[in-house]
Amino acid sequence: MIKPKFVKSNLTKSNLTLSNLTLSKLILTISKYIFILMFVLVIVVSTIFIYYSHKLNYEIPKIRNIDIYDQNGNLYLSLNNQKKQSYVSIDEIDQKIIDCFISIEDKKFYSHKGIDVLRMGKALFTNLKKKSLEQGASTITQQYARTLFLSSKKTYKRKIEEILIAMNLETKYTKDEILEGYLNTIYFDHGIYGISDACHFYFNKDCNNVTLAEAATLAAIPKGPIYYSPIRNPKNNLSRKNLIINELYNDGKISENEKINALNEQIKYYGKINKTDNNMAPYYQDVILEQLNKLSINSNEPLKVYTSINLDFTSYFMKLIDKYCPDNDKLQIAMFAMNPSNGNVISLIGGKNYELSTFNRAINAKRQPGSTIKPFLYYAALENGFTPATTFYSGKTSFYIDGLEYSPNNYHDLYPNQDVSMAYALATSDNIYAIKTHLFLGTSTLYNTLIDFGFTTPINNNPSLALGTSEVHLNELVNGYAKIASLGKDVKPIYIERIEDHHGNILYKANHNFKQDFSKESSYILSETMTNVFDNHLAIQTNVTGATIVTMLKHKYAAKSGSTDTDNWMIGFNKDIVLGIWCGYDDNTLINNIETRFIKYMWAEAMEYYMKDKGSGWYDTPSSVIPIRLNPISGTKGKNNEYQKNLYFDINNIPWYIYTN
Repeated sequence: MIKPKFVKSNLTKSNLTLSNLTLSKLILTISKYIFILMFVLVIVVSTIFIYYSHKLNYEIPKIRNIDIYDQNGNLYLSLNNQKKQSYVSIDEIDQKIIDCFISIEDKKFYSHKGIDVLRMGKALFTNLKKKSLEQGASTITQQYARTLFLSSKKTYKRKIEEILIAMNLETKYTKDEILEGYLNTIYFDHGIYGISDACHFYFNKDCNNVTLAEAATLAAIPKGPIYYSPIRNPKNNLSRKNLIINELYNDGKISENEKINALNEQIKYYGKINKTDNNMAPYYQDVILEQLNKLSINSNEPLKVYTSINLDFTSYFMKLIDKYCPDNDKLQIAMFAMNPSNGNVISLIGGKNYELSTFNRAINAKRQPGSTIKPFLYYAALENGFTPATTFYSGKTSFYIDGLEYSPNNYHDLYPNQDVSMAYALATSDNIYAIKTHLFLGTSTLYNTLIDFGFTTPINNNPSLALGTSEVHLNELVNGYAKIASLGKDVKPIYIERIEDHHGNILYKANHNFKQDFSKESSYILSETMTNVFDNHLAIQTNVTGATIVTMLKHKYAAKSGSTDTDNWMIGFNKDIVLGIWCGYDDNTLINNIETRFIKYMWAEAMEYYMKDKGSGWYDTPSSVIPIRLNPISGTKGKNNEYQKNLYFDINNIPWYIYTN
């Protein structure tokens, strides 16, 4: 029994051994053919890429200097190739900086022809395995090509374009030319572009005078400028800086003693440069760059760009931020100011500190405007037969719309509990009056009015729209007010007045001829009615919204404040300036009026500062508009010792009861 069993087991083992040998040969044969196939495929693909890359015609832009001037013709910023940067030649850049970038970004930079095939293959395998585009394996040439000609969006199409352009550049330019351009275009966070400005911003040094540790610190940033900024995230930068220093040592670029010294060096950061100084309007500079890109001036010659910015006003407003704003780094402020007569953007500030955050809240943040939206409702009302004397009863009210209850509240739940006029409603920001007007006109009326006034953010057409629940941008809100302040012209913001070449030839000139798209009469009547926010005589139960700053104002202004749980606003104007201020938290943290009420004081001081050398700033009354002295609260003729003042009416729309005794 045992012997036959033993023989059978031995035969089975031999068969298995034979099968394994056959399988191994088969696998080896298949692997050989797969390798040959892959090799041929790589050759074919490489040939195709080389062929098409040579057919492309991409060129590194010539260095073009652009001088930016303020509204008084004073030079305040110089650009290189439409970027806020200084440009330096490769000979002016310390070799330590060059070594750091090559060691961490592209070790084979001086040997490849634009792409690193092995790195790309490894990255492709990893991405396919993870079903993502996490790894890019871009060479320095590829990164430079992407910066010059492509977006940063991660797609396979963009990657192929990047490869082709990089290979094309390598056929036309030397390695030093490519490296020079690359180092001069990298973004280093805090609004800093280029290695020269980065050295000055972080260390207050020229880029040929940095230490090894400082060079590694800079080379650590571009992988993720915000994440690796040594000022914003020092731990992240330190970790990557040390990695770079160790890479240099492993590459044989530095000695062990140099490595130890660099790892132990204590770095001090400067954190300032003229271009990002808040008094130099860095957020405005960013908009100028965007405008220049849109205009696409077809010239490689030096340019002179004359803008509408008032640097003195900008600097003054920054002082007001320092004076009034609480010591709270997270609480943000944005400001936008225009001249309504010509559309010139006098100033804009996108946040409290550009070096901490380059996000432009004046243009890019979407926030609920609260009651600052109401002037557009009342403009529509005036166009539909209302007058400043038109009344609604204002008391605690529930509205039933499509079977649903809607119960808006006045501020602090205070109500006059009587018939009140539009003049009163604007002065005290009465929500009940606003909703009744909104529903009376039909909700589509305000919706269409906002579209007509140039609002581009999506508008929620619902009953609460009249209370400012649909988000807007500060600049479009101020621009809407400017159309009213211009007495009905379709004013649009102008940042660049004109562009000249170095011979003085005008290549671009702004168009200030705005059409009269809105009613002059309604715009004037609304402007006069909005001055009541500063008239304390209109207070019933609650103060007028401008009560706290009345004594600060020496000129006549129309204005409207607004607040939500997360936002505070103050916007106002005369014929010379429209100024809007927003305050709140980026993450929509709840605010309170005590915390943010200082923006009204800032607004008052800023307006008076701007108007200090100007005239009254107010309008001449149109011939088709007349003043009538009435009780501004009730909209009727005053009785006994009731307070009376002029309300303004279109001569074709005067209430009947004014002619009766």
